[in-house]
Amino acid sequence: MFDLVGKYQFTIDAYLTDFRGKATLPMIGGFILQAATKHAEERGFGYSDMTSQKRVWVLSRLAIEVFEYPKNDTVLAIKTWIVGVNRLFTERHFQLENSEGKILGYGRSIWASIDLETRKPSNLQELEGLSEYIHAERQAEIDPIAKIPALKDNYEQVCDFVVKYSDVDINKHLNSMKYIEHFIDVFDIEMFIEKEIRRIEISYISEGKYGTKLDILKREEEPYKYILEMRDGDTGVCSTRIIWK
Repeated sequence: MFDLVGKYQFTIDAYLTDFRGKATLPMIGGFILQAATKHAEERGFGYSDMTSQKRVWVLSRLAIEVFEYPKNDTVLAIKTWIVGVNRLFTERHFQLENSEGKILGYGRSIWASIDLETRKPSNLQELEGLSEYIHAERQAEIDPIAKIPALKDNYEQVCDFVVKYSDVDINKHLNSMKYIEHFIDVFDIEMFIEKEIRRIEISYISEGKYGTKLDILKREEEPYKYILEMRDGDTGVCSTRIIWK
């Protein structure tokens, strides 16, 4: 049996960094999802294990806090573990460290599982052995993921885009990190010169499908704190809260 906490290392190569020579938030998010994938695969709950049971994991919500963005040619270590499992959702936490063990940030994620045939949620408590890896006593030092309010008024439509080949995942839906890319691209580069994104919360509502035109709406809740929403017509696809420091 594997340890409850898994640790995975990733090298920050130049092509993963921005103009400041620091890893981008989507790249960090991608490493977080890789760590989650490896942790699940090692313990018998990876993609092939789930699809053999006609199930698949679906990311429902994600929060990432970064205190210090790793730079080019450094190593990012990500620790991850399962905090809880109920019938519909499982919660997974993350801790980001440099090679010396200094904490650079934290993450929280909420996952569901859907039946590949019915496309409806499946009962996670039926997954034999999953509960053996719950590590409820260890909690990442990051605030819970709060509800993101729908934008009903006082917002601006900042841009739109069509979901294309490089945006989609194995299901031909918008890749989880592509949502983040499109959201943070609405900010001017001057913002990234002056500040950094300290925390992002994202709620995946429905699937952004290939060929669909999606609109991005934005509202500043308070200085350097924004709510953004991605819509397919009048249908919400994804929403996010971004806090700059």
